[in-house]
Amino acid sequence: ALETSLPTMVQTAAGILTPALSELLVFFGALLFFMIGTEKLRRQLITSFETRDARRTVVRIWGDIEHNLIMYLGTVTAINLGVGAATVVMLFVVGFPNALAFGVLAFVLNYIPYLGPTMVVLALFGMGLIASPTLGGAVLPPLLFVAIVTVEGQFITPSIVGRRLTLSPFLVFLALAFWTWLWGPLGAFLATPLLIVGLVALGHLFPRDEVMLPK
Repeated sequence: ALETSLPTMVQTAAGILTPALSELLVFFGALLFFMIGTEKLRRQLITSFETRDARRTVVRIWGDIEHNLIMYLGTVTAINLGVGAATVVMLFVVGFPNALAFGVLAFVLNYIPYLGPTMVVLALFGMGLIASPTLGGAVLPPLLFVAIVTVEGQFITPSIVGRRLTLSPFLVFLALAFWTWLWGPLGAFLATPLLIVGLVALGHLFPRDEVMLPK
């Protein structure tokens, strides 16, 4: 049996949480500064166009982007809080150490599609190998977490977000791969919001003609 001390477990949890929390702080800090200067940026962008039609198009695009981003971030934050709370309860029930710390980690990293939950699974498995005397005890928490994020990803998030925002999983994956390669973890946080901005802009600039079906 492996014996672990409380300081060792706290140090391990802190080592896992610190990079994720720092990236989340950078993300929300950048978002805050963007929101502070958004009105000035909006005004400068609108006045940079000469024709009235172009300015109207910019106003419509800007308003639609703000609406979609606010709705997306608010909805995803609420869902991620649920994932974090479910993770804490699950880990507490199975007697896993540092349940609250891993719940916070699940909440933070769930902002990153695909990659975030995978990192949580690896962290849970690594801690399980240290804290559990058996292989089954080390494998059980990651499997239960996979069940939680599977239910969230396959049923809860599509049913809530998909009612207003229709995002192709393939496009989300491509955006995640590209922005992660370009900007690292910060790009992974920003991948889906940037995809939403691009799709909204394209939808206004190149509107689809409605197809009239025969009666």
